[in-house]
Amino acid sequence: MAFLLDLKESFKKFYNRYNTYIIPASKFLIALISFIMINASIGYMDKLKNPVFAILLSVVCAFLPSGFTLIILSVFMLLHLYAISAEFALLALCVVLLMYLLYFRFTPKSAYILIITAMLCWIKMPFVIPVAIGLCSSALAVIPVSFGIVIYYIIRTASDYEAAISNQSLTESMKQISYLVGSLLKNRQMLVMIIAAAVTIIVVYIIRRQKIDHSWKIAIIIGSITEFLILVVGQIALKADFNIVLIIVGVILGAAVSYICNIVFFALDYNRTEYVQYEDDEYYYYVKAVPKINVASADVRIKHINAKKTKKTSDIRQMRTQDSARNNGSAAANEEDDDILFYDDDK
Repeated sequence: MAFLLDLKESFKKFYNRYNTYIIPASKFLIALISFIMINASIGYMDKLKNPVFAILLSVVCAFLPSGFTLIILSVFMLLHLYAISAEFALLALCVVLLMYLLYFRFTPKSAYILIITAMLCWIKMPFVIPVAIGLCSSALAVIPVSFGIVIYYIIRTASDYEAAISNQSLTESMKQISYLVGSLLKNRQMLVMIIAAAVTIIVVYIIRRQKIDHSWKIAIIIGSITEFLILVVGQIALKADFNIVLIIVGVILGAAVSYICNIVFFALDYNRTEYVQYEDDEYYYYVKAVPKINVASADVRIKHINAKKTKKTSDIRQMRTQDSARNNGSAAANEEDDDILFYDDDK
């Protein structure tokens, strides 16, 4: 724990010094990875698959607010889907517009939660994020997390839809739209994942807001167990087709990430808890004060001294004494000469 706290302080100093460069670089990397993932999953429009185009868009996203980055990524995805089918792009546009209505109304500053959720789904590790989001954000974070999962499954459905069109099993527009709606609404894996993430975030948020000792640690434990149970029940009851090994690994990694968040953002020393009470003209206050755990880094300065180029203090004093004696002797001699010259003048 001391190592993590020391690392936290070092990172804070580094961030405060170079945040002008760290923030744009982080935005650039997230945007670039997102564009690469979209191209790898649904890269049906050849012009957009050019890596140079993805890099240029990522540079633009690096200097824009998170909401504009989400809009650019959405347009990028819709153009690829339009290359498959106009009906598919229209359905995805409806989902995206609904997402924007809820996102900009309730959680306008959490675009990167949505993007990172979709990225974790792409690498088969969406189970890592719900507990950490419940600790570090509000209950409204359910909205971007849920839409991140939906966006991932829309992209995942594109390959099956493209195969159905290629086999000419779907020729009419209404059949295509019905196929898409049915593929999304009947996707049990997506529904179970959304329910597990939403319930976990709400449970963790409620527990960590309680006025009890070690509330964050209790929230991590209960949230991880809740997420695991919902996923296992969904796997058994609804046949959601999850990989049980990935579920276990993801929940354990999520608990580890959440523990790091606890140390970084909410490290408290409950052994030094103080209770204070005071009053004013209208109220009487009972205050519980819990100090934070801070590790003060030692400021050590080492001064190298070359013994060959320095002299002892006694030698320096002796030299100064000799110099002052010489100066006094020369001054006295000058005075005597002045006196002799003076008397010579009188004569």
